[in-house]
Amino acid sequence: MCQVHLEKQDAYLVATLNGELILGCTGEIKEQVKSYAEANQQYNMIIDLTEVSFIDSSGLGALIAWFKMANQQQGNLVFCGMTDHVRKVVGYAKLDKIFTLADTLDEAKAMM
Repeated sequence: MCQVHLEKQDAYLVATLNGELILGCTGEIKEQVKSYAEANQQYNMIIDLTEVSFIDSSGLGALIAWFKMANQQQGNLVFCGMTDHVRKVVGYAKLDKIFTLADTLDEAKAMM
């Protein structure tokens, strides 16, 4: 199961995910991030995937939904800390060509 910790830092939102981003939990996680961003009017976001051990197509859908939301609101979105598995799945879907990726949270913060 996947969990999310949401925190507003400076001029951006950091969503730290952990667990498996799979069907069964992605709908709830996706909605939590969206609701928090809307409530705080914060569309500059960092999605920290350091602790995500597995991702399926439903998880990719969540990443795409957050990307679309940020773009529609003229925000910036950086995904950071992808494990080898997550990076491979994102690469297979060719999303690494459109997403902004950082290796670490500090690197992502510097990109904001």
